[in-house]
Amino acid sequence: MRTRRHRDLPLRSTSPLHRRWLRPVVVGAVAGLLLAACSDDPEEAAEPPPVVDAEPAPDPSDDAEVAEDGQGEEVTDAEPEGDPAPAPDLSVGLQLTEVAELGSPTAGATGPDGRLYLADRGGTVHPLTEEGADEAVVDISAETTVESERGLLGLAFAADGAELYLSSTDPDGATTVTAVAVEDGQVRSDERRTVFTLDQPYANHNGGDLHIGPDGFLYLGLGDGGGAGDPLEAGQDLSTPLGALLRIDPQGGDPYAVPSTNPFLDTEGAAPEIMAYGLRNPWRFSFDPVTEEVWIADVGQDEREEINRLTLEELRGANLGWNLMEGTREFAGAEPEDHIRPVYEYDTRGPEGCAVTGGVVYRGAAIPELTGVYLYADYCNGTVRGLRVDEAGEVVEQAELGIDGGAVVSFATDADGEVYVLDLDGGVRRIDPA
Repeated sequence: MRTRRHRDLPLRSTSPLHRRWLRPVVVGAVAGLLLAACSDDPEEAAEPPPVVDAEPAPDPSDDAEVAEDGQGEEVTDAEPEGDPAPAPDLSVGLQLTEVAELGSPTAGATGPDGRLYLADRGGTVHPLTEEGADEAVVDISAETTVESERGLLGLAFAADGAELYLSSTDPDGATTVTAVAVEDGQVRSDERRTVFTLDQPYANHNGGDLHIGPDGFLYLGLGDGGGAGDPLEAGQDLSTPLGALLRIDPQGGDPYAVPSTNPFLDTEGAAPEIMAYGLRNPWRFSFDPVTEEVWIADVGQDEREEINRLTLEELRGANLGWNLMEGTREFAGAEPEDHIRPVYEYDTRGPEGCAVTGGVVYRGAAIPELTGVYLYADYCNGTVRGLRVDEAGEVVEQAELGIDGGAVVSFATDADGEVYVLDLDGGVRRIDPA
């Protein structure tokens, strides 16, 4: 087992690199709920984003043709395709195949052309080819900084493929979501617009991961703003988007709209973008493309690293506990009645590592033994692990998979469902059968 020293870690507030940055605490122009910094003039308040209708996701069973079987029972003509997947086997032989090398890869997303695009922390986006990472199709290196936990941190394509979304921090550290136009499957780096901005009070705990959910909306994970122990108490504060998972419609308004089913639209003083709250530093979340469940890994403070698994319905309005709770342990107060406990947790600075890196549920074809298994890692350890959870949310099995991804900061999935491990030290490696 490899172990990285805390001072090399880009995710924690305990590192000497992550001392508190004492610049003024200002929440940016988000939701139109907060006045501009240092101003008492209500005319300077930003306009609230429009609200757009959010239709419930279609029921997959509606697509099946229903007929009568002669006994008054409804049957469908849908039949399973191919052989059933074998039982999950976390002892299956695996290997990592290096497919590209970047400066510091941080995220990946599949484009409308079917290629996997990779984000480099320094501010560039590269399509993956058989020869490796191609030339950058987007370069925002002059508009970001890699100081502390900053940089280009997330990547996602719109559900209709018309835009590429970048999550980054600007030179002053503010979280910024940028939309880049995509035309006929080609990224148009010269056509960009700013979708969302939020000032960050400290240089760490930016979160920054973003994904398109099964409902077609854009989800953005944000940390509590930084500083050890959540000094702003942002985790339980619904008036700030910090420490929360946000949901917006980036194409529904100027610069974005809020879905009508967001849970806190009618809560006075709450940021309407919030979908779930109580997060310290959600370092990678993902949606299972089959079950549509969301998996959120939240980096701990001193004691517990946690992994959360929720349905979309459970996610709406969920309180994941921080900073009253760190995993299942009380941190700054008593456990709230609405706290949703993690499905799995482990000791910070224990044998499994010191800073969880969230992953993905495997849905590829190359390794059927991993079908339905959640793959994740830890930045300080590097060993890729598998987690099996039953329908009741109970852990069935957790095991090391015998492969070491290095300084693992993210996972990516290609158009075929195959999984790539991203090493902050440069390597992009695909998980293959041995």
